Amino acid sequence: MARNPMQRKAQNSFLLGMLITLLITGAIIAFLILQLTKITNEQKAEENKLKIAYVLSKDINSGDTISEDKLQATSINSDIIPNNAITGASLSTLSNIFDEDGNLIKKVNVIAKINLKKGTILTSDMIAQEGEIASDLRKVEYNMFVLPSQIKTDKYIDLRLALPNGQDLIVVSHKKIEIPNIDGIDSENTVWMNLSETEILTVSCAIVESYKIEGSKLYLTEYVEPGLQSAATATYLPNDETINLINRDPNCVDEAKQAIFQRNNDENQKSAVRNPVNSGLAENADKSTDNVVNGMEEEIQKTQQERQKYLESLGGSY
Repeated sequence: MARNPMQRKAQNSFLLGMLITLLITGAIIAFLILQLTKITNEQKAEENKLKIAYVLSKDINSGDTISEDKLQATSINSDIIPNNAITGASLSTLSNIFDEDGNLIKKVNVIAKINLKKGTILTSDMIAQEGEIASDLRKVEYNMFVLPSQIKTDKYIDLRLALPNGQDLIVVSHKKIEIPNIDGIDSENTVWMNLSETEILTVSCAIVESYKIEGSKLYLTEYVEPGLQSAATATYLPNDETINLINRDPNCVDEAKQAIFQRNNDENQKSAVRNPVNSGLAENADKSTDNVVNGMEEEIQKTQQERQKYLESLGGSY
């Protein structure tokens, strides 16, 4: 049936409208696809820039051990991450020493060179390897040292012997201390230190000689930045009896022995150290035994008191 001109015109207008709509819709779809592709590519580019680095999850003091429980692995844009940032692989490399064939030789602690704040990206400039843990290392408790008024756990110290003639000698150096804490209260006079067998014998000698020489004292001095400051050289030399004991003791590591023997064999160094000490011992010879007995009794009393406090803090659960 023939259509009139009005019907044909309406039909053509409808078809034209559909065509225009399809063209506009297609253009919009094409535009959206292009935009989506662009966004996807940008996201992929950003993802490619991301690197996994370690961020500190808590504050760390200079000289403290950095363990993985103090770190948080975080994805960070490579444009802002330092080139020397520590990654999971590099932290593992730092805490493990391998030989040329890739075999594990020993594990070491990673320590902070400086004070670090929570949220800091860890870099190689901030950390260092700590020496390996020797087989003769022991945690030793002492309560006869004079402690700085504000000393705290995890600080690094030198143990020094001050003589009444003004001479001041370093007995052991760069030691990390721990102060026992009972019911939230730090001990007033007790510290723990990790010492080698040679150091234990040396400190024991210094303690006895400090008891014998009236006016002398054993005291601690704190390092300012222990992660950056190297250990001071020990200047105190124990008496001949202790050196002979060190020489015979199979538990003393050879390297530590040699350091003592070298100082002992240097007559000038030995005289500079032992002459003032021996002079002080001679001046107090008539009462040295009583001084040692009194000093030891005070040590025992303090230790017993600390032990009693600890047991009481357990509330009878021990």
